[in-house]
Amino acid sequence: MKNLNLLAVGLGLWLLLPSVSAQVILGSTNIADRVGRIILPNRMPFDTSPAPTLGFRPPRPERPDLPLDIRQRLLQFEKHRKVYLDQQEALLRKLRGASEADRGRIRAQLHGLRDQWLEQARSFREEARARIRELQDELPKYRWDPKEGALDPNRKRRGD
Repeated sequence: MKNLNLLAVGLGLWLLLPSVSAQVILGSTNIADRVGRIILPNRMPFDTSPAPTLGFRPPRPERPDLPLDIRQRLLQFEKHRKVYLDQQEALLRKLRGASEADRGRIRAQLHGLRDQWLEQARSFREEARARIRELQDELPKYRWDPKEGALDPNRKRRGD
């Protein structure tokens, strides 16, 4: 019995040794240390201009590039966003070092800036909803009807 327990412990240690040695690797696992140079991803944009840019997305066949007008709208939004955040940050900096009389005025400016941003967002949503309604009116044959269960009422399902 004693030999059997000793054999089980020995077998367990023998099986544990490779997994422990795999976890304790001597030296660095960073490939840049081994190669000796910095490795950058392919097609990385090196544009350091302060102009807003869209997030870099590598091209994929199942995800075509956005149309030009959408890209321009996104860039315009990013520009407006940056201006808004810069104005907000400047007002917050002024608020930290302002007297009590100035604090109320600065808070009012912050609220006005926020209201202006919300109004722009509201108008953008309304414009998007109007465009969706236009597209729904233009393409009624592609609208899915849950009563029909299919896009084309002339096309019958198998078994009907």
